[in-house]
Amino acid sequence: MGRERVTITIKDDLIKQVDRLVDGLTIRSRSQAIEYLLSKHLSDFRLKNAFLFAGGKKSELLLGNKPKFLAKIRGKTVLEHAMEEIHGYNVNNFIVYADSFSREIELEMKSRPHDFLIDFISGEKPCGTVRPLLMAKPHLKDTFLAAYADTIASINLNDMLAFHRKNNSIATIALTTVSNPREFGVAVLQGNKITDFSEKPRNEAHSYLINAGYFLFEPEIFRHLKKDMASIEKDLFPKLADRGLLFGYPFQGKYFNINTKKDLEKAIALL
Repeated sequence: MGRERVTITIKDDLIKQVDRLVDGLTIRSRSQAIEYLLSKHLSDFRLKNAFLFAGGKKSELLLGNKPKFLAKIRGKTVLEHAMEEIHGYNVNNFIVYADSFSREIELEMKSRPHDFLIDFISGEKPCGTVRPLLMAKPHLKDTFLAAYADTIASINLNDMLAFHRKNNSIATIALTTVSNPREFGVAVLQGNKITDFSEKPRNEAHSYLINAGYFLFEPEIFRHLKKDMASIEKDLFPKLADRGLLFGYPFQGKYFNINTKKDLEKAIALL
């Protein structure tokens, strides 16, 4: 994607606000901050809907005496932080799937005012990640984001969407790097395509690129989802990779996956 040098004049108070966006990680300069703001507000690419997974077994979701999605970071729940990151790209419609703690999550979110709409889908018991998507199918008619409600990440969704559409992809995974890839879904990337995807590989991991828990899907994805599937990572992504239909979007920047007390403490310290 080409760039053109321009000269502009901006009020002092506005440029100070622009400079506050420079964090040295995802935004490294004033020019990048301005580009970020323009892409955020003027992009022709718009995501309307986001689907968030907040389900699972009670024993795996508890963090202290509450589900991890409702753990507090600076006065807001993990779920709220995740949604606000996404809403920052003008995504205004959220669908939250929950099962084990569906009542608690719905009551908590309805007790707080938000600048976006939230619909809730409840499952009777934990059922993986494929069935929740199939339950939400009637509401997902356009390109949509799917993400895990325990993950907070600074992903430029406008840029990811442009990447997704440029590749004419039906499924794009946001990828980041970690030192212990075997604990995650590991992606092998050739160019823009993921040629191999392994969920928590038992043997040696062939890449340090891992699934960051943010996915862009076209409605066409439902043609590849079958009722006998349980997990998008174990049952869907490897098949899409084999068919050359899965793309990877590497990003750098903030990434917190909240599973343990240590994860939560790290997020509290750095957010």
